[in-house]
Amino acid sequence: MSVSQVGSLDIVLDPASSVSMTTVDTTNDITSPVTDDQASVIPVLDVSATTVRALLLGLMAAVTYSIANLALRGLARPDGGMAWDMWVAGMKAFPTFFIAVVLLIVRRYRGQSTFSAWSFVWPIALAALFNQLFGNLGFQMALSRIGLAISVPICFASIICSGAIVGRYVLGDQVSIRTGISMGMMVASIMFLSTAARNRTAVTATSFDWGTTTGIALAVVSGLAYGVTGVYIRKAVRSQMPVAATLFLFSSAGFLMLSPLSLSLLPLRTIAETPHRDWVMILIAGTFNALGFFAITHAMRHLTISRANVINASQNAFCAVGAVMVFGESLSAFALLGIGLTIAGLLTLDRK
Repeated sequence: MSVSQVGSLDIVLDPASSVSMTTVDTTNDITSPVTDDQASVIPVLDVSATTVRALLLGLMAAVTYSIANLALRGLARPDGGMAWDMWVAGMKAFPTFFIAVVLLIVRRYRGQSTFSAWSFVWPIALAALFNQLFGNLGFQMALSRIGLAISVPICFASIICSGAIVGRYVLGDQVSIRTGISMGMMVASIMFLSTAARNRTAVTATSFDWGTTTGIALAVVSGLAYGVTGVYIRKAVRSQMPVAATLFLFSSAGFLMLSPLSLSLLPLRTIAETPHRDWVMILIAGTFNALGFFAITHAMRHLTISRANVINASQNAFCAVGAVMVFGESLSAFALLGIGLTIAGLLTLDRK
């Protein structure tokens, strides 16, 4: 899960890129242009190369984010504690941080702007810190407690609900009836997924599984953080701030804050004894997370919000299948129903 997955951009396709349509008079075999009245009732099929490329980029983002989440699941240690999860979340940001620095250097070399005014930068930087502490760290801690198949849809549900509410007050986005119905589905999905997570553990009538409950709460908090900070990402994208600068602020908050902080809590021997496999997993998680960010950023320039939601919904399926096949996680009827409600909620979101 990445901060770039949250929120939405109301992108309108360039009319020039759409395929023009004509009507055929079958009696005289004469082709005539479509009138405005006819165009209002005839759907326009957009099969332009630009749209196809955007769809492929969106699908690439969903796949790369899923691979990154699978790598993070492989790094989850139930007995590792918060310090280990903090180390993973911080180191995961390094590839993105490195790419952002290179892009900013290139922009400076070309004489292009790098950052906006400080009065605009500091709220984004503060949102980045909030995102890393509660979003990325919370998601990694949730993986250690309730696994991938349940963490991802719970996080997605929280993202949609928090993003819609905060976006209403910060950006003035309207919460339509469709969005309200979608939010209701998301809340219901969290309930079913929480039930599935609790039923997966053997708990007696006199005991309480604090680990599972904490994992559910962390997944919800993670999604809330992603949803809130996603609003500020949208605000930054709509401004004059380059995407590279926004990426730098969010990745540096992880790499330059979480990594040093984890070293103060984690014994150096643990870092020195980290298996080669774990270093490979960290590299995979960070690299594919960066690839997903750039893919979805470029795809959003030409995708409508309805298409973007369909592609985002596929991450739930990818992660669920990967969690079962790679890590042997079980999916009960409650879990499948919860995942299905999450996907249905994403598809129900306002298409405008």
